[in-house]
Amino acid sequence: MRPEPFDSATRTVREVARALSGRGRGILEAYPPGSSLFLRLIGLLPEDLRIRAIEWGISRSLGRSPQGLQEDSLPRWCVAQYPQRKYPAIVVGSPNGAVAHLAALLGAPFLTSSFLLSFRHHIEPDDLQGYYRFGKGIAERFLEDDDFEAINHYDPLHDRSLVRYADLLRLRLVRLPGVYHDFIIDNLAPGGRLILVNCSYPWPQYRLSERSFLQVGGLGGVEPEGFLKRWSLKLPLEERPESEWGCPLGLAADVRQFARERRIELVELEFDHPQRYSLLAYRAYLAAGAAKEELMLDCFSYISPYTNVTTGIPALWLPFNDRGSFKFARHFLENKRFKRIYLALVPSFARSGDTVPLAQWRELLQGQGRVELLGIGPRSYPADPLAPFAYSTELLRLRRRYPPGRRLQLEPGALETLFKQI
Repeated sequence: MRPEPFDSATRTVREVARALSGRGRGILEAYPPGSSLFLRLIGLLPEDLRIRAIEWGISRSLGRSPQGLQEDSLPRWCVAQYPQRKYPAIVVGSPNGAVAHLAALLGAPFLTSSFLLSFRHHIEPDDLQGYYRFGKGIAERFLEDDDFEAINHYDPLHDRSLVRYADLLRLRLVRLPGVYHDFIIDNLAPGGRLILVNCSYPWPQYRLSERSFLQVGGLGGVEPEGFLKRWSLKLPLEERPESEWGCPLGLAADVRQFARERRIELVELEFDHPQRYSLLAYRAYLAAGAAKEELMLDCFSYISPYTNVTTGIPALWLPFNDRGSFKFARHFLENKRFKRIYLALVPSFARSGDTVPLAQWRELLQGQGRVELLGIGPRSYPADPLAPFAYSTELLRLRRRYPPGRRLQLEPGALETLFKQI
């Protein structure tokens, strides 16, 4: 069993694996062979028709049957992405694009805490009750394994086209599974460090049972209260680590205990927001010798640490294309100027009100340096079906533009020092 290829956690794992090996198709792994022709054709349509065509494709391709699925195959899938060899560090915990950059700089595998699965249904996107009833039944099938908790993630703003056709179920590790345990013991070099990414970013979740929850909304330009005012259930509500970006408390505690028992040096990176990992990763690039006069703004699953560590271009990761990420970028850019800025924004087809238009991004960056768009079609963004293929092509051109040279690398001790300075 494999997690959804488009999910942020999957992309974090796969992009780290690509950075370590140089092999892989990047974001195109989420698209089946032949899909570029279909997407090219619908790219010729007006925006309304493009969105309808994308939703039709989602209705035909997204979702699976829960029959015969085994949770323990998910951690096995994760460790199988990495060669068996001795590593100076191994990273475990919360996934996000900045963590992918950190792991790539360390030359370290990343063992994710979460896995997204989808199960086909067909409801109206505002039908929270229907989503809840279907998802609760699916989640219960995965709770026999005590290593996991299940969170049905319902975001009718940012994932509107998805929730109409599929229940999005995130399985999260609440303890260190045996597969991870064995991988760390077998592959961590003597004196190597275990890096725990413990993101404590909170979000209210409805409790459905002991280890089953439902989250309404997610990180973006709308606060949790805004979601719950419009979509709510009469169920107990608890503030917990956010479904996509947060680290389960039980897993963090188990990793600490494992490190103590095995006398492994543990470096714990705890922040209350995924954007703070982005600042750490940017500073890590500079400490590793990246080009200070250049900057790449990448976004959500549109990441390629393989490109950054081989070209020497430092990255500042944006969680999404929304107002919150825009504000974060604006604050970061204050009193800074670059020779060249590369901008990659993930496309979205949901028409959520917190999406920042491309014109505003350009206005923000125009006084900061020469701007180059990576995979962004100005006429069709943010509903651009060809964006992943254009993004991959632009990254390839970028890597060819920069002659092969010293690969950026950071020692685990240097990362710990940087973290203590923040």
